[in-house]
Amino acid sequence: MVQLSVCIEPFFSDLPYAERLKRIAGLGFKAYEFWFHDKRFDGKGLVAETKDFDQIAELNSKYGLVANDFVFNHPDGGVVASLIDKGDRAKLLDSVEGMIALAKKIGCRKLISGSGNKVPGLRREDALESMTEGLSLLAKVCEKEDITLIVEPFNSRVDHPDYFLDNPETCVEVLRAVGSPNVKMLFDIYHMQIMYGNILSFVKANLDFIGHFHVAGIQGRHEPFPCELDFAFILNTIDAMGYSGYFGLEYWPSTDAGKSLADTKKLLAGP
Repeated sequence: MVQLSVCIEPFFSDLPYAERLKRIAGLGFKAYEFWFHDKRFDGKGLVAETKDFDQIAELNSKYGLVANDFVFNHPDGGVVASLIDKGDRAKLLDSVEGMIALAKKIGCRKLISGSGNKVPGLRREDALESMTEGLSLLAKVCEKEDITLIVEPFNSRVDHPDYFLDNPETCVEVLRAVGSPNVKMLFDIYHMQIMYGNILSFVKANLDFIGHFHVAGIQGRHEPFPCELDFAFILNTIDAMGYSGYFGLEYWPSTDAGKSLADTKKLLAGP
């Protein structure tokens, strides 16, 4: 059975997070995710604002919600540090236990890791070596704390031209080298369709390395319908492969957020 989570950043962006969670629960969703612990998306851009994790924990209990994941490190927020830059490694290692503590406070078991943006003059081989070494060290902490770090490739053609990790095959190569069950890939179908396509064949061959999926329509990153992919077919096929996690809805609603989510839920997961 296809299970959906909602990234609360692009939805109901004019409302405080407490009201966003209430709306999501009212629509029948059981899980959600967000971007940064220290920034809020207000519909136009990121605003510095530290989330109240005690309040989030209370709301999860009140509405029966699961916080699936949020961002550990990214060029735009969270811990602003790069996996490919060895100079940032100490910052990542010094920060990870604090971020895990926040995650555990709200019952969250997954943290998203970006690779970082390209560094002028840094050879690709050296960047991959740094990424592998850094993830291997972070994996030891995650294994001890029973947390999964999910590494996300982005598309560099449309949305993130400066981002380093834009190839899912490269991500799998790094994950093989790291060799930890607590470090996996966040496979964003929108990003990877733009970069490479061949979605289901790749997922079938590499499902063991995937810890979460994101969903958004191509083109435009709006609702996953109508668009160039049949998302209902894709998600049901991945579900039939044995995937038991959530598919995160991370898109810009082109209509009322509540109607958009209700329509998407009906299409992808049934009434």
